[in-house]
Amino acid sequence: MNDIRYIPITSNPVPELFENQLAKFTLESIHAQQIADFSPEGAHEVLRSKEGSKVIGADFGGDKGLTRLYVIRDGRLELDDGYVDYVQGTHGDGYIASLEKTAAFASQNNIPVGISWGAPLEGTQPIFHPKAGHFLQELQDRYDNDFKNIVPTLAACMNDGPAGLISGIIETSKDREIDSVLFPINGGGLGMAALVRKGIYAAEAGHIEAIPELNTYSQDTECGVYGATYVCLEKIGANKSGIEPQWEARNGYMRARDIEDRFKEGDVFAGELYDHSALVVAHMIVGSAIALGIDLSSETTAIVGHGGGFKFPNYGERVQQIIEKHLGAKPNLIMTHTYGFKDTNACLDGAALAAAIEY
Repeated sequence: MNDIRYIPITSNPVPELFENQLAKFTLESIHAQQIADFSPEGAHEVLRSKEGSKVIGADFGGDKGLTRLYVIRDGRLELDDGYVDYVQGTHGDGYIASLEKTAAFASQNNIPVGISWGAPLEGTQPIFHPKAGHFLQELQDRYDNDFKNIVPTLAACMNDGPAGLISGIIETSKDREIDSVLFPINGGGLGMAALVRKGIYAAEAGHIEAIPELNTYSQDTECGVYGATYVCLEKIGANKSGIEPQWEARNGYMRARDIEDRFKEGDVFAGELYDHSALVVAHMIVGSAIALGIDLSSETTAIVGHGGGFKFPNYGERVQQIIEKHLGAKPNLIMTHTYGFKDTNACLDGAALAAAIEY
């Protein structure tokens, strides 16, 4: 018996993209920066040459961090149970102790480490962000605000967007030629990274100003990033920063995962919020592609969706529907939760891959 109580958001009429919103996307407005060179073919070759080598990946965000040991088999990563560490704490409490523990293990065993950090970086130095204020202050006081000073075998250090992108590049290029990849993130906020002409780009595409026509639920919270005083796409479309406050304004506070449960129970407004979010993210993807010169209709282009928003029922398919209507061609879109390892994430895996390739 089918007990599904909700109507999939893919059943709704497919909306058009707003050209005046897409026009706001430029290399300057999304703060696109090339942070590394990267060849998918070369990466696969390097991984194949390092059979049996071990590498550590670490992913730290605003309130938790996960570190895992991997071994390279047949040109791909496999989890190794020889080391794992998990930490959760408000404002990054416990992060230093976790990194010190990992550094000691890695140094004793001469294992390269890759770090994915969930906020902006300059090289191996994080830029201050209040969501992990305690950790960053401690890192400043004890290690001169530099990850390489706490982890001697650090081989790669990057924002979580580019880290997840690397995992997406390896996944999408394992059995086909790929030259461009967009990596949209919809989680606590909206993020973007991209592979363009063998260059990895970090971008802040979620902080583009939202046009009034797209601000359906009249959000008025300022962006704040780079001092922006306007309402950005993140504030109307992100899983936590957009959907939760828009739900709260009507129904009181609830976590995104619980709003999703309400949708599954038949709540119409919950479905409206996620359908609207899919439209916002479709604008971010298409706008970023325009700014970066990526052809979304090409067979050698892939979109890899990441974050809790993409786990919502039919969310990825809805984003794909909207982009397909705009392009007149179906884009190649996959989601990170459909591949990878249990008890890891794409950003963690990508950090490990980057370290393995660079070491």
